[in-house]
Amino acid sequence: MGTEFNDALTSQYDYRGLREAFAPPAMYQAFLDVEKAVALAQGELGMIPVASAEAIAGHCRYDLLDMERLDASYRTTRHPLMPLINELVRLCGSEHGGYVHWGITTQNIIQTGLLLLAKRAQAVLDGFLANILQHLGHHARTHANTVMAGRTHYRHAVPITFGFKVAVWIEEFLQAADRLKEAEKRAFVVMSGGAVGCFSALGREGPAFQSRVAALLGMGEMAIPSRAIRTHMCEYVNALSLIASICHKIAEEIYQSSSEEYGELHEGRIEGTIGSSTMPQKINPILCYGIIANSNKLYSCAGMLMAAAYRPFESDGSANQMFEDGLAEVIAAISEILVRTELLVRDLHVDTERMRANLDLSHGAIFGEFAMMRLGQTLGKHRGHELVHDAAMAAAGGKAPFLEELALLPGGEAIRVEIEKRLETSSTSGICAEYALHFGSLVQDIVAGSMPTAEQRNINAYLKADR
Repeated sequence: MGTEFNDALTSQYDYRGLREAFAPPAMYQAFLDVEKAVALAQGELGMIPVASAEAIAGHCRYDLLDMERLDASYRTTRHPLMPLINELVRLCGSEHGGYVHWGITTQNIIQTGLLLLAKRAQAVLDGFLANILQHLGHHARTHANTVMAGRTHYRHAVPITFGFKVAVWIEEFLQAADRLKEAEKRAFVVMSGGAVGCFSALGREGPAFQSRVAALLGMGEMAIPSRAIRTHMCEYVNALSLIASICHKIAEEIYQSSSEEYGELHEGRIEGTIGSSTMPQKINPILCYGIIANSNKLYSCAGMLMAAAYRPFESDGSANQMFEDGLAEVIAAISEILVRTELLVRDLHVDTERMRANLDLSHGAIFGEFAMMRLGQTLGKHRGHELVHDAAMAAAGGKAPFLEELALLPGGEAIRVEIEKRLETSSTSGICAEYALHFGSLVQDIVAGSMPTAEQRNINAYLKADR
């Protein structure tokens, strides 16, 4: 998960065990967990002696492995799993060792084991996602009425509130969580169909055996356990990539908004933080660019796996290696992203005064839509658009301030008074505050694995109850 140098820089972060999710001890134990489930299921179904099944299961422990013997065997066999199988056979002894890895193949164990590790890591990632939503819910409620400039194409659009912006982020995360849960159903599955996935060694008893393995591991199972099916793993990785893209967007916006020209949002500052070895005044948005960098890394992994999913025939070693290595890299990247995002939104500093000052930079022109709609009530929307556009262009050209140009239009003086009142009271059009309060309340006490449904997120029920 990075060089020793970068590890030192991130030692302040709490990864909640994610950095060890695919470490050798965890990986070996996952493979042994699958071998244990295989043996127990086969013992229950009479495929192997019950005594052998119990003996194998009892020896599927990482702490029993002779790592020196295992390492030497890897150098000799040059095979990804045979050294572990040989070690388990040795531990079980001659009477029971012959039933180790009965009727299955290497990829069955490795792919299922890696997906088991991903499933375990996902439970921790879900906790980070819940915490991120809780923090965002706090910001949405706190800043439901904090007025700021809404921006489209990097230019002022209409006034919004910061709480509304955060509500949008919340909804994106909730959509992403929905997609992720659907993907997990197909991704975290057992594959134990043997050589090519048709249970060539186990026959008609194979599907029942696989179902029992899945139950013992707490996973789903593949309807056809073909070693050539990889799209379900791509779906899961793509779902994680979409979560990363939301974190990326938030980080990018905070990254830019923390510049002196904006000054609206800032990372929480830790006493003693240094931004530059040569510019002592600088404090850099280190969490933001860590999120951006790791998001791009994750997108690359997702693209690599998509590009390898098509490999032909019943199995392909190059694709296997890309997916096996890639899955660990994906979990590493999303871990880095969510760890930083949780810290970023938890300690986010919101400069409400700069938000208001930046809104005022347009001298009222940001209420152009409001003026157009008011004029449209008597002149029609199209004519109202033309007149307000002309007034805005005249103001931009230095002829007179926008509100003075607006006052010259038919009925424009009354509209100017309305806009000035809105500026004085920091009010916006639309239902920014309602969205902020609604979505903020939805996630204020959220816990991992319990996300509000699409129906609960719909604003209509909230608006009816708020009347």
